[in-house]
Amino acid sequence: MERFIIILLLILIVSLTRYWRRKLGGAYCAAAKYAPTVELRREFSRKAVLAGNKEARKIFPITIARFAAGHQPLKVFKRKKIPCVFTDYYFPSRYNSYLSEAQKQFCQSVLDFKDGKRNGIRFLVAGIEKLKPKPGTVVMFMPCSTQRKYWKRFKTMADYLHDEYPELVCGISYVRYTGDRESLHLQKDRGNAEPEKNYFFKEDLAGKEVLVVDDILTTGKSLQDFRKEVEADGGKVVGAVFAAETFRMPNTFWCYLDALGWSEDDAGKYAPKPKDAVLDYPYQRRKWGIYDEEPEDIDWMPDRTILHGNSMINLWYGKRKGKYVVVRKELLPLNPESDEPCSDDLSEFDLRI
Repeated sequence: MERFIIILLLILIVSLTRYWRRKLGGAYCAAAKYAPTVELRREFSRKAVLAGNKEARKIFPITIARFAAGHQPLKVFKRKKIPCVFTDYYFPSRYNSYLSEAQKQFCQSVLDFKDGKRNGIRFLVAGIEKLKPKPGTVVMFMPCSTQRKYWKRFKTMADYLHDEYPELVCGISYVRYTGDRESLHLQKDRGNAEPEKNYFFKEDLAGKEVLVVDDILTTGKSLQDFRKEVEADGGKVVGAVFAAETFRMPNTFWCYLDALGWSEDDAGKYAPKPKDAVLDYPYQRRKWGIYDEEPEDIDWMPDRTILHGNSMINLWYGKRKGKYVVVRKELLPLNPESDEPCSDDLSEFDLRI
């Protein structure tokens, strides 16, 4: 009888301990969600993980992304023997409610680059400086689902590469499209999807080294597929530059170990350094003082490029009376061989800053 009572008391104690542990984990997780600073969110979510809260296992790794991830931003690593570098982590939209404001802004800048609203020059420059390709290396851009997306995404970057890195070969025109295909992000089980090839190389790559530029590194399958195409044409992929790498959420075991081993001393060690800040937000160049507000000879890359019908419209902004306004507009045909007239009707676009 005494043994039965002891066992019953032990079961009761364990049950109460688990109950209050869950309650404590839920309270810490709720505090982490509404914490006003990243430091408090990290500390509350860490305690919630140690208390066994499942939702906190998503919040805490995001607050220590550089500590929890396998690859570090702006640090060269190899993906199947290809040296790669990326700017920062991209978080899928399902994690938006857990992100800091800086992380949200960076993820949005990556999406804007994919849509052609950002030029991506800063991550390109950072990648080139890290990988240091040899003179004569062909810089090629990862083919998109359509030719229009391809030129919209990479045209401004290619112009900058042509002007600022004459020792490298800009290979944007090396890709010739044969048609359109479905975007990978629209396909089910895209990690194992086999995209239809809708391009070929019009230039001979035999004996040439190739540096690949793309938006987001997730599984690396697109990079390997492109590598095979380059090698089949006689070239060699010697590096890859990405705007971001998709953050991989650690499993329960590793998340718990990270929470157990984390200390605030690690925060400074893994925090991004000012020299590593490679942001591509609007008009960043003026904010950093790279250019004057409104130089007399405007001979620099456009702040915005718009594709409209058969037109490519480059816009430059300057500061007048405390506001940024369009100070120069350049109208170019997107396809010189087309008979469709160019149009500079910008009434449908919001040009305010």
